[in-house]
Amino acid sequence: MKEKIEYLKELPVIKNLKPEDIERIQDKFIVENVGKNKFVFEEGTYCVSIYFVCDGRVKLLAHSSAGRDFILRIVSSNDIISDNNLLFARNSECGYSAKALEASTVVKINTSDFIELLNKKPELYKYYSEVTDSHLTEAYISLKNMAFEKVERRIARHLIQFAKNTGEKTETGIRLGLKLSRQEIANLTGTTIETAIRVMSKFKKSKIISEKDGYINITDRHKLVNIAEEF
Repeated sequence: MKEKIEYLKELPVIKNLKPEDIERIQDKFIVENVGKNKFVFEEGTYCVSIYFVCDGRVKLLAHSSAGRDFILRIVSSNDIISDNNLLFARNSECGYSAKALEASTVVKINTSDFIELLNKKPELYKYYSEVTDSHLTEAYISLKNMAFEKVERRIARHLIQFAKNTGEKTETGIRLGLKLSRQEIANLTGTTIETAIRVMSKFKKSKIISEKDGYINITDRHKLVNIAEEF
């Protein structure tokens, strides 16, 4: 495992500090290893920390009263999970859950310490704003797609995005770098598992995708892009 200081040097916002400044604040951060399908934190629990993903992938989940989950976003390495609205609203409860999609390493810092850091280094507010702004833009696009787009198009767009963020070129196409169950695809796109199964089966029959060992392989990216962008 890498040293804490090496993780911090790659994290958004923090990496913009001078090396000597990172050295001085590293004791404020705590490294945690989170097993696959284990929670980093859960909705409704007391929030006191800001979390970053160092290695692995973590999904952010909202839970409904009917027992259904909706995946808000998937956070990959070297990204901030979120501040759970802690910095400015100072909410005491986590508004959603964070659960490891795979064995992951995260670091956390107490909210008060993070605010103190931003106040001492006000130039970091710019970088923090850039990160949160990109997350908000992603959320707005996702909400718009769920409100107006067909399910096939929503699923195609998510597969293309995952290919862009995690994909690896193979002899037969682009292999996504994470395993996604049909339930997770349904949770990501705001549909039912039955619909997710039907759409993915259609993509497989059309030879747009294939699957092996739980990994999705995009075998015809051109067709998938056409579905994602059709009007």
